[in-house]
Amino acid sequence: MTEAAEAGEPTVDDVMTRQVTVARDTDTLAFASQVLLWRAIRHLPILDPEDHLVGILSDRDVLPHVLEGPAGARPVSEYMSRNVQTIAPGAKLSEAASHLQGARIDALPVVEGGRVVGIVTTSDVLAERGRSLRRAAPVTKMRAGDVMRRRVLTSHPTDSLESAIYKLFDGDVRHLPVVDENFRVVGILSDRDVRTAVGDPHRSLEQEGGVGGALEERTVGDVMTRDTITVEASASIFTVADLFVDERIGAVPVVRDDDTLIGIISYVDVIAHFVGRPR
Repeated sequence: MTEAAEAGEPTVDDVMTRQVTVARDTDTLAFASQVLLWRAIRHLPILDPEDHLVGILSDRDVLPHVLEGPAGARPVSEYMSRNVQTIAPGAKLSEAASHLQGARIDALPVVEGGRVVGIVTTSDVLAERGRSLRRAAPVTKMRAGDVMRRRVLTSHPTDSLESAIYKLFDGDVRHLPVVDENFRVVGILSDRDVRTAVGDPHRSLEQEGGVGGALEERTVGDVMTRDTITVEASASIFTVADLFVDERIGAVPVVRDDDTLIGIISYVDVIAHFVGRPR
């Protein structure tokens, strides 16, 4: 533990992952997207031949190319984000939380001298901030209903997968609650579900005839996660934070006792509450 943490102020050094999965800017998009799936991670730092950080590839960067068509053999440098949010070793964890919430991202490479020495994720921040706040204030009146977003994009099990992908991308969201005709939650569709189902999206599109073939023939019900974790509006914000950390999920639908949808909470909303910043 660092001196700052011992004094009551944790730093990124105390929570970051030090063995970071990376890819090279010359690797193909197909390879990099598979690494994201294999390692169950959402962000992949991209290095140049001198091991300097030159970009980052996220699930969000890959998703549009499921729709655009075969491109998997092209280098990841053409698709990665070059404007990478980073943080230095020794920085306060509260600073990392502010960066994550402000940029609406869920990973920050920890960089020293241009080289990646670790990575801090939203799960790391939520776990530590939750512990700190419990120690400072064991009881909180803040509930899921106070933090949730009431305007929610949704989908139906019979909708085409292609239409749902457009909704995820155009709406700049990562999760679509799936509801039945009575607006009861029957599943959830994430960008990770889409990419897991399609596998290598570009190979799939090449083999099955593109968006007009493979994707149009699949429905949301074929791909969605059915065992959906939900919370009621009365649930403590700590309960929601624990779900994100323990279940490795990024959002939970908020429902009434009859499972009808009334809102959604993402990790960004919870971090915004923990750092005291408006969403």
